[in-house]
Amino acid sequence: MLVAHRFNQIVRFARRLAGRGMNVTCRRRGVRWTLDLDEGIDLSIYLLGAYEPRTLRAYRAILAPLREAVVFDIGANIGAHSLHFARLVAPGGRVFAFEATDYAFGKLRLNLGLNPALAPLVTAQQVYLTADRAGAPPESLCASWPVDVLSDDVHSHSLGRSKSLASARAMTGDDFCRTAGITRLDLLKIDVDGNEHSVLHGFHDTLARFRPVLLVELAPYFHVRGENDAFEQMIRLLHDLRYDFFDANNGRPLPSGVDQLRARIPAGASVNAMLLSRSRDRGAG
Repeated sequence: MLVAHRFNQIVRFARRLAGRGMNVTCRRRGVRWTLDLDEGIDLSIYLLGAYEPRTLRAYRAILAPLREAVVFDIGANIGAHSLHFARLVAPGGRVFAFEATDYAFGKLRLNLGLNPALAPLVTAQQVYLTADRAGAPPESLCASWPVDVLSDDVHSHSLGRSKSLASARAMTGDDFCRTAGITRLDLLKIDVDGNEHSVLHGFHDTLARFRPVLLVELAPYFHVRGENDAFEQMIRLLHDLRYDFFDANNGRPLPSGVDQLRARIPAGASVNAMLLSRSRDRGAG
């Protein structure tokens, strides 16, 4: 976060000299964006051309050989990956972008509106995905990562700022798929800051049926160890579904054990993992 803050200050100085503010509309890697350069995700897109460029390369390799692929982007935020997914599945594929917070969902819709050729391929859903039907949305979740100031009002782990879920509805992933008539799922990307086990549990039947490739942020520091260790529960769930773990950035295998995974990931850090099902024909298109 300190590095991002320093880049933010450099960009702020340069734009001030040019008589410009920190809100910008621009094109990066074939996608148009409206960006707030005081936000971490937005600043990354502005400076690097994409948010998490190495992850983009990983899923481009997955989707390139497929035709009319169906992708779920869970934790879509401003659409940083959703719009690139749309480019990759065009012209006949579909992207479902799930974002629960009012703040980020509004920014997602703005960015979709800037890309009329891609927007029809993306179904934006303001849904809070739960482990079971009794689940309900919390009042707020982290959806903003400010880099303009080093503030005390951010989450101690994610360094994010909480935003309201006032307009979100709650449902399980399995119920969503039944309601939406999903008959195919090729790739599911999930980045929900520690709520991964709950979301994936609610997708259990869908994962067992379609065996999509998963892109999952593994961040043990979000999870408290103990009797209800959500990180351990998530790993065991994925093992039960016969998924193998790989580093999404380099394709190398990751350890299969919970303790080994924890040891592999530095304290306070995360790894973007690609999970491949042993039951899926990975070359099918």
